[in-house]
Amino acid sequence: MQLKKITIYMFIVFSLLVGCGHNDKTTVMSHAPTVAEELKQDQNVDIFLLDNTVYKTNIDWVNQLSLTKKKLIGKIETQYSIKSDEPFKNRMATKLPIGSKIYSTNERNDVLIVQCKGKEKKRNITN
Repeated sequence: MQLKKITIYMFIVFSLLVGCGHNDKTTVMSHAPTVAEELKQDQNVDIFLLDNTVYKTNIDWVNQLSLTKKKLIGKIETQYSIKSDEPFKNRMATKLPIGSKIYSTNERNDVLIVQCKGKEKKRNITN
């Protein structure tokens, strides 16, 4: 009986020591997804790259924003093809046609307006 109590006591002490001595820290680093990460997640994603920042469309909360164009900051220069070996570069898009105009907005720095074929679509920085 005495041996059983000592064994239980030692097990509890040992468990507490092991549990208290466990100080692993997990560090989570967050960054905006890269073009490669976006394409890996969805090969049909509608994105473009401007100044090394990925912008994406069809985001519900962005589509609900009331925004106005500020100034023209660029145009789509090339279109990306998964079949091509060409790397994704600035002013390249997966869906937008060449010549689509990119505007900054008066209200937000993280959302752009793209004008294409007479229609406007809002684009948000991916995160």
